[in-house]
Amino acid sequence: MGRTGLAALAAVVGAVLVLAGVGAWLLLRDTADPVTVDEAVTSFRTETEPSPDGRSPIPEGVYVYATHGFERTDALTGVTHRYPAWSTVTVTATDCGVSLLWRVLEGRSTEWVFCVSDDGWELRSQDERHSFFGRTERTAYACEDTLIRPLPLRSERWSVSCSTDSADERGIVRYVSPGLEKIGGKTVQTEHLRKRTAFVGEIRGFARHDWWFDRRTGLPVRIEMVTRTTNDSPVGDVVYEERVTLRLASLEPRR
Repeated sequence: MGRTGLAALAAVVGAVLVLAGVGAWLLLRDTADPVTVDEAVTSFRTETEPSPDGRSPIPEGVYVYATHGFERTDALTGVTHRYPAWSTVTVTATDCGVSLLWRVLEGRSTEWVFCVSDDGWELRSQDERHSFFGRTERTAYACEDTLIRPLPLRSERWSVSCSTDSADERGIVRYVSPGLEKIGGKTVQTEHLRKRTAFVGEIRGFARHDWWFDRRTGLPVRIEMVTRTTNDSPVGDVVYEERVTLRLASLEPRR
C-alpha cells in the first residue's frame, strides 16, 4: 500500500477512534441537575387538580426541606450524586388519602401514597425513580396491610410488606417516641416512627426510613432515609446506596 493509501487508512482509523470516543463519552456521561423550588411550584400549579376541602389531611402545596445527603452506584465507572441544599415534597389529595412526592434531582424522586382512615395511615404504594448515565429506572412498589402511622399510636411493632414484579420488601415499623421540633420559629409536637425492611429477589439489601410526623396534620417535619441494595443487571450485580436527611423549613406550603 502506497503512502496515499496509508494516509487514507490512518484517517479512517482516526475517525473511527474519535467516533468511538464520542460514543463512550455519551454512554458514560452522567448529569444530576437539581429540581428547584420554583420548578416544583410551577409543576404543582400546572399539573394539580384542585380538590375539595378536607380530602387531604395535610394542606396541599409544595413544602420546602433543608436537604443533606447523596445517592451513589458502582455501575459502569461508578458515580455519586450529591443532593442540593433544598428539595421539596409536594402534597396532593388522592382518592383514598394523600400523595407525598419528594423531588430532589431531575430523574430522582419518590412518591408515597397513603390511604387515610380511622385506623391510621396505610402505605398503598411507593414509586421510586433514579437516573444514572442518562438512563432512568423506575421501581414501583405495591403495598398491602402496611400501616405506617396507626391511630391511636401504639408502642408495639407491626409488620409491613411491599413488592414489585420481581422483588419483595418486608420488615417492621415501630413507634419510637413523641417529641418536639422547631419549624420556622414554631414548636410542633411530633411522632417518630421507624420502618426497617429487607429486600429479596432481584433487589437484595436493606432500608431504614425514620419519619417525624406532625401530630396534628401528619405532615412529615423530618425524614431520614438509609438504603443499600444490590440489583441484578445484564452486566452483573449493581450496588446502590442512598443516605439523606430532610428537615422542614416552613409549615406553610407554597402554591
